[in-house]
Amino acid sequence: MTTTSSFGLAKGIWYLWAKTRSGDEDVCHPLLLHMLDVGACADAILAREPESTRNRLAFILGLSWEDARPWLLLLIAAHDLGKASPRFQAKWEKAGKTLEELGLPMPPNVDTRFPHGIATLRALSSLLMERDWPEDLADQVADAVGCHHGERAAPSERENLILDGSRETKIQEPWRQARRQLFEALLDTFKPSVVPKRSRLDGPDFMLLAGLTSFADWIGSNEAWFRFGTPEDCEDTSAWWTLRRQVAERALDELGWCLRSPLLDEPKAFSEVFSQFSPRPLQQAVAQAVQEVSGPCILLVEAPMGEGKTEAAFYAHLELQRRFGHRGLYVALPTKATGNAMFHRTEIFLKDLGPSRPLDLQLLHGATQLNVSFQALRIKNIHADHGRIQEGEVRASEWFTHKKRALLSEYGVGTIDQALLPILPVRHQFVRLWGLANRVVVFDEIHAYDIYTGTLLIHLLDWLLALGSSVVLLSATLPPRFRRELARRVGGELPETEANYPRLTVFQPGAVEQIPIAADPSRRRSIHLEALAPELPQIQAELTTRIAGGGLALALLNTVQRAQDLYRLFPQGEPILCNGTPVGKRLPDGLEVYLFHARFPADLRQVREDHALKQFGPAGRREGRKLLLATQVAEQSLDLDFDLILTDLAPVDLLLQRAGRLWRHERDDRPIPEPCLLVAGLAGDKPPAFGSPLWWGEVYREDLLLRTWCLLKERVAFQLPDEIDTLVQAVYENEVAIPASLETRLEKAEEKGEGLSFAHRTMANQAVIELGNWDDSSRFTKDDEDEPGRHPSLMAQTRLGEPSVVVVPLRPGDGFDPKAEPDTMLARAWSLRSLSLSRKGIVQKLVDLGVPEGWRQSPLLRTTHPMHLDGEGRWIENPTVRLDRELGLCFESKEAE
Repeated sequence: MTTTSSFGLAKGIWYLWAKTRSGDEDVCHPLLLHMLDVGACADAILAREPESTRNRLAFILGLSWEDARPWLLLLIAAHDLGKASPRFQAKWEKAGKTLEELGLPMPPNVDTRFPHGIATLRALSSLLMERDWPEDLADQVADAVGCHHGERAAPSERENLILDGSRETKIQEPWRQARRQLFEALLDTFKPSVVPKRSRLDGPDFMLLAGLTSFADWIGSNEAWFRFGTPEDCEDTSAWWTLRRQVAERALDELGWCLRSPLLDEPKAFSEVFSQFSPRPLQQAVAQAVQEVSGPCILLVEAPMGEGKTEAAFYAHLELQRRFGHRGLYVALPTKATGNAMFHRTEIFLKDLGPSRPLDLQLLHGATQLNVSFQALRIKNIHADHGRIQEGEVRASEWFTHKKRALLSEYGVGTIDQALLPILPVRHQFVRLWGLANRVVVFDEIHAYDIYTGTLLIHLLDWLLALGSSVVLLSATLPPRFRRELARRVGGELPETEANYPRLTVFQPGAVEQIPIAADPSRRRSIHLEALAPELPQIQAELTTRIAGGGLALALLNTVQRAQDLYRLFPQGEPILCNGTPVGKRLPDGLEVYLFHARFPADLRQVREDHALKQFGPAGRREGRKLLLATQVAEQSLDLDFDLILTDLAPVDLLLQRAGRLWRHERDDRPIPEPCLLVAGLAGDKPPAFGSPLWWGEVYREDLLLRTWCLLKERVAFQLPDEIDTLVQAVYENEVAIPASLETRLEKAEEKGEGLSFAHRTMANQAVIELGNWDDSSRFTKDDEDEPGRHPSLMAQTRLGEPSVVVVPLRPGDGFDPKAEPDTMLARAWSLRSLSLSRKGIVQKLVDLGVPEGWRQSPLLRTTHPMHLDGEGRWIENPTVRLDRELGLCFESKEAE
């Protein structure tokens, strides 16, 4: 180790501490050793990354990997350099006297409220510039490694920090020398030789370096793997480095971070990967496209339901990973329900590949405890030998189940919210970005997002391409403006005449290509269209008549209230139970009626979702007369197949999405002669009012509803998939003929709709960390969406909507104690009951009541509010709120949804 001052001062850096052991005042881990530990973790991580990741990190410094590696390890090791200050060291009283004796003076009454990451920024930046680093580059890399505790320092914090707690030179100078000696010890260990050639970082550079630093620090700070050393161990840093590098390998093995190598080592045809069926035209087009792209890209697949888009995306991942060294897959979906369904498909896909190495697969959303498949993978990992994953197995490592770590896993399925958080100013967002970098990211059902979330998605795509990721976008229906915006973002242009639907659009930097796809002729069908009034008694009578001779039908209502009210209109019947839970009723005439919406407690909702898939899925029993009453939860991704569908009026793209559940699978026989879509609200000489009592205007833009009504009013049928593109374009590009009697109403609706869209787009642009404006550290940080007790203005939002809370219904006899932290089993049981509420008055009341003191200590309950019910299921704070096991949560007053 290099010595630049007296022996006493040089030896003094051995006694600078980084960590102490809770409950043991005599034990600490020396700062120099901890810095080397974290450097060793970074080196082990990068050794298991594909070459493409290492080359991208080398680009940060403008060097080859061989020249960049020692600098990168030094920078990451130096993340805690700012702890070499009396303001940090004074946090452990025992350290003060020893350091004083060794020549490091401690000022009196030093303020220990100390952001040591900012101190790292200032100290490391200066030391790098002494090594001829460009000033901007030195400052930015020091900022990146210094923000490893989750947030960046605002400019005022940097400027006003008194690093050593005193303005006296006699105090400051020994500490400056100590930091310099620590830095020189790292130089002596890593021996970098070539000065970086970059003058500054861009946003992706910063996020990659910051993310890797935090990841390595999380591992290197775990005492279960990295046991504390002693000051004497600092005498031979080379020996310590060799030892801890081996420990880092073992730690990665135990947490399940394996070698990131492609699952295919040579090209395979689609039919070789999916041997159980012949590739469809869409799948052939995607397979061809991924062979021809020159680098990471965006693939936009627009095709009707049932054309095999998911398998096409899986295959694209395999080939893009093989060709460009991508390091895994994340599949993002609109809802927890669609995420659950996709998780199961992804697990089967990975297992069927027969991988030669272990794979980690995570499920990312707020109700993973209810997913049987995911919990089975977790249990398999927990019971493995020391957590080790055997060759070729798919498991879910416990280490990655923490919400901030989950995106680090090689494979993942979850909601789009988890994918969007990395570009919002939340703590450790750069770790999440590191997790998505150089991956294949699939976004399914992208037509489901509103303007706000859709704008965030566009920004995320900018980041993903800049981070070396490839993206696959899947949609059944999509307005043209989305394609135009994507083309603009990559610096290309759409063809003057776009390819016919279905189509594949390939976006690469500076280039856009469209490929028409021949739809599967066996799936082409004519959908008979019929108009109905929106009144529920007429709907109930029509459904009963239509399936009198048998059949499986869906009634998709735009609000939970309408779904519940329609269910009530059917007579009382014998309860239908699934695992002891009521999921519907069997009427005296044999008709089975089921109810499925989002206002059931999570455990009851999961039972209903599973039951709906069994009854109405591809392998369901088709006999008898069955009717599912549902909201939009049945609209996306769930593989359901109905003989007849009734739907409330909705924007045309969503109506077409719903129609995709009609005659979805080939059947030898159906009790209804043709696929028929009944649209409530389409009948009459004019469209209904979209306010009370329907409240459809609170769910969808009224101008889109009006144009859809005008477009479909005189139609008796449409062709799927042939007319999907034409119908969607007509509504979203203002190509619908509007009768004079509706012009004024439409103008007002358009003005309101465009105003809201502009506002929501602006809110999204202001909320996001933009690729071109990433260095504004004053905007950092907000809290995650689920941070308890925080005002909405202080929280990052992935979706707009009324403020919401998560509640846990509690009944008399549940043993609730507001001051006691529930044990793990009870907390889990209660959390499985949770549901989200957004009704304004109820939310405010629950927020006022707050989260109980005991629950704040529970990881499972800290973000939830108890909802105390009486013996009849009524909320004791407001008896008009009632939880019914058959209907879900009911609001017996008739306020708007």
